[in-house]
Amino acid sequence: MNWADWMIILFTAVWIGEFLFFKSRSKAEGDEKRSFPLILTSVLLVIFTAAVTREFAFWTYEAAVIQGAGVFCYGSGIMLRYWGILHLGRQFTRDVQVRDGDTLVGTGPYRILSHPLYSGLLFTVMGFTLYTGSILASILVLFTALPALIRRIKGEETLLIQAFGIRYQEWMKSRYRLIPFIY
Repeated sequence: MNWADWMIILFTAVWIGEFLFFKSRSKAEGDEKRSFPLILTSVLLVIFTAAVTREFAFWTYEAAVIQGAGVFCYGSGIMLRYWGILHLGRQFTRDVQVRDGDTLVGTGPYRILSHPLYSGLLFTVMGFTLYTGSILASILVLFTALPALIRRIKGEETLLIQAFGIRYQEWMKSRYRLIPFIY
């Protein structure tokens, strides 16, 4: 095992900690019930494909620089998720919803991104594909995980517009949705 393997193990342990330390405050309803399984399935499919193609050296490449970039992207995505969760505070939930007393958060990663938790997940998954060198898994990110995240974002934005109206629409205009400086 090399340094990159050890870093992936460390970052994965940190990522698992997210689910232990930050519990969701309620259960999903409506379209939310469909978006979470879609995201979970796409992420698991990408990770499984990346691991299998790496193991069998099928449609993979080996480049230390790209592997290092993958480790950086993987770890940065996980840290972005933690940063966003900490700034949401008690408003954090894994389900798309707005409760009485919720406010628009404009601190931390929310100064730049509308959806930093989804950005973090996208960076994490893409980082893993770069780390493994799996071309097929990288393509799967574009055709499974990214569309699933965009679907979830659109549903969340519809709910937030219903809850906050013009305030949310103005808030959105000053931030990137998913990828800083791009989208």
